[in-house]
Amino acid sequence: MGRAYIYPEDPALFISSSHHNTTFHDNTIGSVLRRINNKMGRTQVLVSAVLALATLSVAVPLPGSRIGSFRRGALAHNTSSSITWGPCSDQFPSSLTCATYTVPLDWSNPCNETIELGLVRLAASDESARIGNLFVNPGGPGGQASSLVGGLARSPDILDPQILAHFDIIGLDPRGVGLSTPVQCDTAAFNKRVSFFPKTQAEYDELVAYNKALGESCYAKSGRLIDFVDTISAVKDHEAVRKALGDEKINLLGLSYGTQLFSQYAELFPDNIRTIVLDGNLQHSQSESSNLLIESATYEATLKKFFEWCTNSTSEECTLSGSDVQAKYQSVLDKAIAAPIPAPGCDNTSCRSDVTDEDLRFTIQGSLISTSNWPALAVALSQADAGNATLISQNNALAVGDAYADSTLLAGTAIACQDWDHASTSLADVVAKGTLGANFSPLTRGACQSYKIQTSCIGWPAPLSNPPKKIVYKGETTILQAQSTFDPSTSYAWGLGLHAELGDEKSVLLVRDGAGHTSYLRGGATTAAINEYFLNLTLPEPGTVLDS
Repeated sequence: MGRAYIYPEDPALFISSSHHNTTFHDNTIGSVLRRINNKMGRTQVLVSAVLALATLSVAVPLPGSRIGSFRRGALAHNTSSSITWGPCSDQFPSSLTCATYTVPLDWSNPCNETIELGLVRLAASDESARIGNLFVNPGGPGGQASSLVGGLARSPDILDPQILAHFDIIGLDPRGVGLSTPVQCDTAAFNKRVSFFPKTQAEYDELVAYNKALGESCYAKSGRLIDFVDTISAVKDHEAVRKALGDEKINLLGLSYGTQLFSQYAELFPDNIRTIVLDGNLQHSQSESSNLLIESATYEATLKKFFEWCTNSTSEECTLSGSDVQAKYQSVLDKAIAAPIPAPGCDNTSCRSDVTDEDLRFTIQGSLISTSNWPALAVALSQADAGNATLISQNNALAVGDAYADSTLLAGTAIACQDWDHASTSLADVVAKGTLGANFSPLTRGACQSYKIQTSCIGWPAPLSNPPKKIVYKGETTILQAQSTFDPSTSYAWGLGLHAELGDEKSVLLVRDGAGHTSYLRGGATTAAINEYFLNLTLPEPGTVLDS
């Protein structure tokens, strides 16, 4: 099972379109990571010829308020085959333009219901030197590409000026996510607390009942969309939009889960790619137990790197400097096991009023994604040990009733359950997975996104329609993979595994020797090497290892 957390290195990139229209960035543990606690994927080859029918769809400027609603019938027969850009709503910077585009709900039966895709564009600053469209996906599943591009527009110095000059940067929200027709579910059903590590038959039955009730509420509010949010459908959506934007060869930057999305795009549409970068690689071909072992091990290894960094830092850099940081983590965990730790800054509206040991183990994985968040993680552990787990809880988001914001959580679950194996059918199956984690990752006891997906999807009503399999890529364009050695979410092992699937003739693996999830938005030597590829088609030498 390949998987991915989602967001790249700098949490300041992500904007929220929730009620207050504020940024995700604040002084908590990288609050951009709050909305991601589940997800994963799976694969199946579909016929590319049906994509031609996307030219029967209509494109209109994005309405001033929000998203296109679920659409049926006549709109699928509109004769427009191009996208017209218009102004965005005020949740986005004025430098962006926005559009919607209508595609079939079911690509195998494209004459029935349709959905809307929402996308944003940061136009090339030098139109005369424009190379083409650069599609970005921040990961997830469930990550909003529109938020990423909005963040880049707000902080353009994050990208090389040459990238901004030569490319239209496109943020297409995958179906079910953000500006696209969103997955909507009952918020109370999602927010109900349940144990994902059941120890008794009653706890297991409660978990399965929770999953079923949530899935049924998603069907009630989202209709048949729930059956068609798999990654292959999203791949076909991207191809339809590529064609509608002028049929140019595409440039792709996939971060985390975005590497699954765009590697599957490469498999289905190998001849339509100019450049493709897969950063923080997800291998969509491993078994359930292998994924648990691989991901929990990389999470635990990165957690130990955090302990080492903090111990050796100054007190200004890390509040726990000079102490036994692992012992502090264990103290917090032991206290949460004994009784949930209060989170007085949360009121069970946007975050829970206390934190369990499960909450702690799942949430800290997201807090390790960006090394810039490590100082805040140390503060959070220190406060939790003193009895206040607010900072931990604030990074374990609840659904709040806003369709755009909640879609990250809700679509993430729905996509994962259609993409990744979840074959457990009994308490014994789940306990065995917990034993695997406890034995090989004793600090976190196997809590990780792969585990959450496998247990969240037991009893999910939608089919597993994109099951794990190896990528078979036959294109002429060489794929550039970027992978850090201590990535808490997408393991170096997955990077090596996907590289082996693609083969030395089809891909180059660029390694960053360092910690953190994904590399491109860090701005170091790895970023510079990737930019050379985007701009000049120049690839690094095979075997290149960089330290930034």
